[in-house]
Amino acid sequence: MPKHQLKDHTIYCGDNLKMLNEIPDESVDLIYLDPPFNSNRNYEVFWGDAAEKRAFNDRFGDAKAYIDYMKPRVAELYRVLKKTGSFYYHCDWHADSYVRIMLDEIFGANLFCNHIIWQRSDAHNDAKKQFAVISDSIFFYTKSEQYTFNI
Repeated sequence: MPKHQLKDHTIYCGDNLKMLNEIPDESVDLIYLDPPFNSNRNYEVFWGDAAEKRAFNDRFGDAKAYIDYMKPRVAELYRVLKKTGSFYYHCDWHADSYVRIMLDEIFGANLFCNHIIWQRSDAHNDAKKQFAVISDSIFFYTKSEQYTFNI
């Protein structure tokens, strides 16, 4: 499938691995990835009214299956990221250690810039038999030392 120029102000819908294959190399400035977290749950979200329900399954079996699913997608994201670009991967405690290792393999450990801790005010769970989980991780990587960073 030939790669084509991206259009501004356009949302591309479809299987991300297939859609990424159509994007030219080093053509994206910023990537923020908020993928499934390997939480072993099914989600249903209503957008607007009850007629517009979106659902997804966040069950991969184990951390290896999750990483096996995500790794080719992140490799494609790496391919489309410009040398001056920045990459952010949002995840939680279910697989953050495994995600960090995967990202080090793809981007190189020397291009890891920051581990951002996003702390919530609410744990979203019943912490009867464990400490409440109140944070997520966002890993920040770049493709080269010549990246752009705007506060």
